[in-house]
Amino acid sequence: MSDTRPDPPATITATLTLPPTALRLMAPPPETISQRNVEAVTGIPARAFLEVVRAPEFPLPVTRLGKLRIVSRSAFVAWIERGAFRASPVVEVPPADELGGESAGEILEAVGLTAATRRAAGRARSPKP
Repeated sequence: MSDTRPDPPATITATLTLPPTALRLMAPPPETISQRNVEAVTGIPARAFLEVVRAPEFPLPVTRLGKLRIVSRSAFVAWIERGAFRASPVVEVPPADELGGESAGEILEAVGLTAATRRAAGRARSPKP
């Protein structure tokens, strides 16, 4: 009688060298975005994201985790695609001698605008006694 058992499977070991640029890790985009990852996901700076999200007229639901603000990625991208960050028109102000003595505040008020005030950078400190 002959032995009819199949041969055991053979194992072959090989070494493959790949340059580091040949590997590319693909991860799905996050479902939510925050000021920590908004620039990587959308290209919008974190400061601009925070200013928009903190505005009372912001139309999307915002989740707060301490100081972190989180928004649904798909809803935020759709909001941007509808034109949320379009550049506003630039208004040129004529020189003061052509204005007839009016201040910039009066001119802005006449066209329905108000002058923006700049806040000091950093945290507010209480005066020392």
